[in-house]
Amino acid sequence: MRDVDEMIERLLDMDIVKADNTVVFSNEARQLIHEIAEKCSTIPIVDETREQAEEYARGLSAEQVYTDMLYKIVEAPTRIHMRVSARMLIPIIDQKLQNVGGKG
Repeated sequence: MRDVDEMIERLLDMDIVKADNTVVFSNEARQLIHEIAEKCSTIPIVDETREQAEEYARGLSAEQVYTDMLYKIVEAPTRIHMRVSARMLIPIIDQKLQNVGGKG
């Protein structure tokens, strides 16, 4: 899944977190998030933990989940934790962006 890693890297390189620490998803970022989410949906661990991830994110906005994902990536104890965090949370971010334009 090297292409997923490259797509996630492209997403993380985008100017999504602004100077005032707000999170703003451009149309390009939204499209990339959607493409990553589609690829991640075929990963067994992501599919198996979807309900848990949705429960965790209930009541959070797409922006809040994105910020938490960044924190989890930075604080991950191992490289595999870092990679799995993004793969598990990007589909949740995408779902929130698709459902209600990013809020909720």
